[in-house]
Amino acid sequence: MKEEVISMAFLTKDELNTVGDLNLIDLLTDVNDEIVTEIIDESIDKMKGYLSRFYDIDTIFNATGDTRKKSIVKRLKDIVIYEIYERHTRETNAVAGRRYSEAIDWLEKSYTGELGDRTLPPKVEEPEESEGTAGDFRFGGDVQYQSNF
Repeated sequence: MKEEVISMAFLTKDELNTVGDLNLIDLLTDVNDEIVTEIIDESIDKMKGYLSRFYDIDTIFNATGDTRKKSIVKRLKDIVIYEIYERHTRETNAVAGRRYSEAIDWLEKSYTGELGDRTLPPKVEEPEESEGTAGDFRFGGDVQYQSNF
């Protein structure tokens, strides 16, 4: 008997009901859940690009259910809803546009370090192996010259 692998997604289409009407989402995507899944994956990738500078993105995006960080889920939903509207029409929904702008602003501030979220897991820096002259300290000196005065 073949075992079925069940993958737990970080965000599902049904969870978008807090920021948009699922009937409208179905209308905008022609009831194609693959489109929604692809937009969610693309949006997660976009968020990873911003958050990877200071935060452990594997820990953040491998979380499921109640262990997910609510601020990340909220901003992801805002980005996904905006992208769904953008896919269907070039006329921006005002609310979706505002929420998208707020989410991107939050991500940019997180990237620059202006906004430090101490509740997110920090990025674990692995020490680099070096050969004595690389890194913060350099040992040795310039050639010594003798002078006669």
